[in-house]
Amino acid sequence: MAVFTKTDASGKPSRSKRRDRLVAIGILVLVVLVVLVVLVVLVPVLVIFVGPITLKVYDAAHRVEVSCKVLSARIGVGSSHSVRGIGSSTNQVVIETSGCGTLTLRWGVTRDNKESITDGFAPGTTWKFNVGAGSYRLHPFLNTIRQAVFVQDFQRA
Repeated sequence: MAVFTKTDASGKPSRSKRRDRLVAIGILVLVVLVVLVVLVVLVPVLVIFVGPITLKVYDAAHRVEVSCKVLSARIGVGSSHSVRGIGSSTNQVVIETSGCGTLTLRWGVTRDNKESITDGFAPGTTWKFNVGAGSYRLHPFLNTIRQAVFVQDFQRA
């Protein structure tokens, strides 16, 4: 069975064939643009909102104990704020380690004991830290964007 296409006097495809091709190209360009817009909008929303929530839930269910050599420890203050702008501050100890990056201890740190906890992390000592498995796997990235990897429990190794 032979397929015949309409051509004009110069041998070019007829206008309807060209129009069909232009419509097909237009639809293809439109699909590509829609996909790009979805990626530009959806990926940041997932990274900014869904990612941190998912990581916190995963970390709560999956804990890991890591041994790290302490380089230094300092007193820090963590802060948070709600959508309405209401904020609070939290006492914390920021621990710089070799191999584990920067770890942050909030649980059990109070205004009264933060200095004694910080002094306990002498440089060169090795400690076991209980951290979220997801955060620990991502700690190089999280440390780069200044997101804390939280320690839930610790003990001298």
